[in-house]
Amino acid sequence: MSTRRVRIGQAGIANHGRTILHAIRDAGNLELVSCYDINAAANESAAREFGARAATSYEELVQDPRIEAVALVTPNHLHFGQLEKAVRARKHVFVEKPIANSILDARRMIRMMEEAGLVLMVGHNTRRRRVFRGAKQILQEELIGKVALVEANLSRPAGLQPGLPPWKADPTKCTLLPMMQLGIHLVDTISYLLGSFKSVSCFASNIAMEGAVYDSSAATLQLESGVPVALTSSYVSADAYFLRIYGTEGTIQCTPTHLTLDLLENGELVDRREKDFSSEGAESYILQMREFGECVINGKRPETGGEEGLRALAAIEAMVRSVETRSVVELRSVLEQDEP
Repeated sequence: MSTRRVRIGQAGIANHGRTILHAIRDAGNLELVSCYDINAAANESAAREFGARAATSYEELVQDPRIEAVALVTPNHLHFGQLEKAVRARKHVFVEKPIANSILDARRMIRMMEEAGLVLMVGHNTRRRRVFRGAKQILQEELIGKVALVEANLSRPAGLQPGLPPWKADPTKCTLLPMMQLGIHLVDTISYLLGSFKSVSCFASNIAMEGAVYDSSAATLQLESGVPVALTSSYVSADAYFLRIYGTEGTIQCTPTHLTLDLLENGELVDRREKDFSSEGAESYILQMREFGECVINGKRPETGGEEGLRALAAIEAMVRSVETRSVVELRSVLEQDEP
């Protein structure tokens, strides 16, 4: 077993950034060398806490010859430009979801990294939660028969609470806010569990947040298999986090900490099995960052690489088009758009 640690710098240390800082520390094969945030005082504090150097700019961070990789835990609209600078500096890149703000930017990012021979990983950690790994095993064993329907909701009241970063409430920087920031987690997870999406229809409204930002949304998607999916997400409602997969012989119900498997005969409940994952903690983030380190060390492709990030983003972009045109949007039309 290799004892080498990948030397990494992180841009963005607030809020979710701290989760990734801890995951880097606990991964076992990464070493945080430097960090950068626009909040200089917070950056200095994080650098002291994690034994790293506080860079005074992103350019200084990415040009640091000591680091091999960068973790971008920054606003969506900054990802493309920051990755472009990382490629020029010959750094591997971990970028938080969504990969970018547009399909065209995501494609360019993937191409730049591939041409440079560098590892690109997108931070879709949710599929790595124990509950969804367990759901995958149940599906592979065909315990619930044929999948008939999927229902999911990921919401939180961040739009009603103080401290929301202004860019999240700016439609030009975060289109279709709840889906881009929350629903996309379940878009990727459902794809992992059941395959690619084929088409999307979506409705969205501004219910309670100031400005023109959409803060509540509901989408109906169809998988390539034909299975319909109902996905809702809001930034102004109580916390909600569940995924239900309905089959002809059973139902899988997932929350972050619990999995319930109901087995049926002729539609009637005959057995219920439950698993408690409340002890999991931040494991999915640690596993994610450990995998990034392994991919850099061994030249492997991550489970959630550029293509997975692109497809998750395509579903969100299809929702945006559906809201704008009040029509059903084919994922193929989104993925096949040409560069200008």
